[in-house]
Amino acid sequence: MRTGRAGRLRATVKALLLGALPGALFIVVWSSGYLVGKLGMREMPALTLLWWRFLVAAVVMGVVAIVTRAPWPRRPMAWIHLIVTGFVLHAVQFGGIYIGLDLGVSAGLASLIASAGPLVIAAIAVPVFGEVLRKHQWLGLLLGLLGVAAAVSSELGGGVSIAGLIALLVSLAAFSSGTLYQKRFGAVMDLRTGLTVQLVVATASITPLTLGHGGLSVPVTFSAIWPIMWVSLVSSIGGLVLLFTLLRRRGGGAATSYLFLVPPVTALAAIPLLGQPLQVGAMIGTALAAVGVALVTRSGRQAAG
Repeated sequence: MRTGRAGRLRATVKALLLGALPGALFIVVWSSGYLVGKLGMREMPALTLLWWRFLVAAVVMGVVAIVTRAPWPRRPMAWIHLIVTGFVLHAVQFGGIYIGLDLGVSAGLASLIASAGPLVIAAIAVPVFGEVLRKHQWLGLLLGLLGVAAAVSSELGGGVSIAGLIALLVSLAAFSSGTLYQKRFGAVMDLRTGLTVQLVVATASITPLTLGHGGLSVPVTFSAIWPIMWVSLVSSIGGLVLLFTLLRRRGGGAATSYLFLVPPVTALAAIPLLGQPLQVGAMIGTALAAVGVALVTRSGRQAAG
């Protein structure tokens, strides 16, 4: 009897850990993009870093797709959907973030604005996709947003670039619309070939802007090369694979609610990596965001379709 209970307990713990692993990895990977991106911008212009991020990721994913003989889209509409998501979810979203940072908006404020995406997505997904969020999940979304605000509250003081804020709001709109578009039209795409096409589109899209603002050349130094490799392989490929995986397993609002933990985790990780001081807001925000994510991702959510 005890052996049976112990076995069920181990199975339950294992299931919980495996279920939480993609979300935990997503939080760490997404947070690292802000931190490493900030380090990379010390060595090269923001759009130059973004261009190399897209290009390297596109080449790597292309090689993976070819070596593994991944299926390429056959229908013209499938290609159109990939082109749209490549432009909106990659080029416009990350272009807005990098331009905002380049115009002087702090990484904390940038992550705050970007992390409002779950509320926007949830608000749209309910009427458009028939997703039903229960009261505790709406409470979780609000707690998550409060946690984000608490974590980066100190970033909101002082002067803020209006142009930078506009760029970040455009990024937020691109992330929200691109995520929902991906959920609606890209759910069956092969991640290998789909990401390759999207990243090629993103690279081509920002090339003219990059040529006019910083160029394509980078210093051939370790301090410049390793951030490019990190944001290309870990952030672009790893982060988006995890995002698409979560979208397939959960609804749009629940999957992206993990973004609430990105600013608090980024603030805490910035202490040793960027030399920033520990702030009480980051600790409070992390706790609130964790509770919010737990509420939103609890089982019991029903999605129509």
